[in-house]
Amino acid sequence: MKFAHLADAHLGYEQYHLPFRAEDFAKSFKFAVEKAIEENVDFAIISGDLFHRSNPNPKTIKQAIDILSMLKRENIPVFAIEGNHDKTVKDVSIYDLLESLGLLYKLGLRRKFVEGEFVRSKPFGDYNLIYGVFEDFKIFGDTHRSSHQFKSLMEERYIPNCDIAVLHLSVKEVVDLDVKDDYVTVGDLPKAKYYALGHVHIPIKKNLNGSWFVYPGCPERSDAREYSIKIDYFDDLCVSEGCRKGLFIVENFKPRFVEVSCRDLISANILARDQRDAVEKVKEIMDYLNPESILILRIFSESVIDLEELIRIVERRVKHVKIGLERISKEREIKIEKPNEFFTEFELNLLEFLKRPDFDNFINTVVGLIEREFKLKDFKVLDDFKVKSDSQAVKNEEKKKTVRKVRRTLFDFVEG
Repeated sequence: MKFAHLADAHLGYEQYHLPFRAEDFAKSFKFAVEKAIEENVDFAIISGDLFHRSNPNPKTIKQAIDILSMLKRENIPVFAIEGNHDKTVKDVSIYDLLESLGLLYKLGLRRKFVEGEFVRSKPFGDYNLIYGVFEDFKIFGDTHRSSHQFKSLMEERYIPNCDIAVLHLSVKEVVDLDVKDDYVTVGDLPKAKYYALGHVHIPIKKNLNGSWFVYPGCPERSDAREYSIKIDYFDDLCVSEGCRKGLFIVENFKPRFVEVSCRDLISANILARDQRDAVEKVKEIMDYLNPESILILRIFSESVIDLEELIRIVERRVKHVKIGLERISKEREIKIEKPNEFFTEFELNLLEFLKRPDFDNFINTVVGLIEREFKLKDFKVLDDFKVKSDSQAVKNEEKKKTVRKVRRTLFDFVEG
């Protein structure tokens, strides 16, 4: 059994308000489908966000039809779920149109009963959970849901244990600290041999307890953080490569990443003393540009910088350039250092938690980090924080009787 796993094509996305970027997203998705056909896969899975908008324009719909028709001509069935960009509050979405044309099978909870060569229905209350079948393998999935909605439904085991689980959400143990929105944990999921995931735009694969958890990522560069090249020019010029783009080919449940070509997106940061310094540094980084690339450039400076001059210098060498200025205050000395040169490993780990908007959810993990780092013992639990020694806890309890409760800071964990 061999299948292609794709996700987050975001067809129709005019990134940076540039119409040609929508064409880029269509081309990258087409390249990915061509790779799947070349690999002679048995079927394909799309883990959500085929479109960037739930109401795509006619041109985008035609692009999707043309590309998916390539798989239909090769008799390759496509199992798909709606992502957060695809779903609507109505009973019918653009996926239903594609399904009526025989281009894909839409998995998930639906009102109608569906039976076919590659799909079956599992009753669930007043709904039916539509799932895919291929030979003896069962493919279950559902549209994007909030973590709260998903967990509530899973309490009723609406998605059973299966061979392949197709979901559009963030799994904490797989994406680690990069999660910015709500997420679920591995324990919230049904048991499966392979988790065909979508929603995270960089390719990730991780084996946990014998099962593969895989995000193919967006086939195109949908964000400046998904750069092909990163350039940091502070004291020295530093160049690093970014992530690859593509899909996963899965054979006997073992994923293999296959890269597809897409437009270069270069992210650059420059620290400049003045206009002349900015111009000189911009000219130096031009060796890394090409006529088809996109450059996203940030200038850090104490001085006023004429960005129009920099744009005139660069725009002849790239397809598109976007330049921003971040003024540095003259009242204090600014020294930009690489995080791993300035912070210890413990501090870096701690900062990853502190900068999260949902820090409260990780307070016990933070306390554990601090306890191990400073070898602190004899702690007693007080609310959702930990403080040192019973006597300290008693003092705090006395304070609570006379003083309004004040939230503790990190310094309370390491005093003494």
